[in-house]
Order: sequence, then structure tokens, then C-alpha cells
Amino acid sequence: MSTLQDALNQIKDPTVADAKTQFEQLINEGKAASEAFIKSSAEQLEQWTIDVSNKKMSQEEFDNLVSAQAILAKSFVASQALAAQERAEKLTIKTAELAATKILPALLIAVI
Repeated sequence: MSTLQDALNQIKDPTVADAKTQFEQLINEGKAASEAFIKSSAEQLEQWTIDVSNKKMSQEEFDNLVSAQAILAKSFVASQALAAQERAEKLTIKTAELAATKILPALLIAVI
């Protein structure tokens, strides 16, 4: 079974090195979160990224899942107390956006 690190290691483009590091850190922080939604969101993004790297999921499927997850994340963030909103946004919405805009395009180039 492939891991997130295996998937990210396929990306050789140095211009996305910071995005790879940030994405991995956000996923790990999200998986360690006590809030069930944040943890689940991070685990799903991790698995979807692995699935794309293993060619088990298309970019369109990934984009659809991330879009749906972002809608749920915005609702979750809005339900949090103000102090928790920024953290929840970073660990859900921002991580999903990073995956869709930086990680997936570089990963798709790497696995072609």
C-alpha cells in the first residue's frame, strides 16, 4: 500500500517543494486533531492523493471530492467559535485548496 510520502515523493518539481511540505504538515496536524470532522477531512485528502498517485482516481473525481469536502468544511468552520474558526479553516479548507491547486497538478505530471 502506498503512503502519502510515497505519493509526494513522485513530485520532482522544485517549485512546489514548499507546497508539498506544507500539505504534508497540514495533513498530519489535521489527522492529530481532536475534532472528528478535521481528522476525517485530513484522512480523506490523504487517501485521495494516494489514489491519484496510484492511478485509482482521476483528476475530475479528485476535484469533485475536494469541492464537496470544501462545502462541508465551510459549514463546519462557520459552526465553530471564532477562535477555533481560523484553525479549522487552515486544517480543512486551506488544505483542500492546497491539494487541488498545487499538489494534484504536480502529482499528475509526475505519474504520467
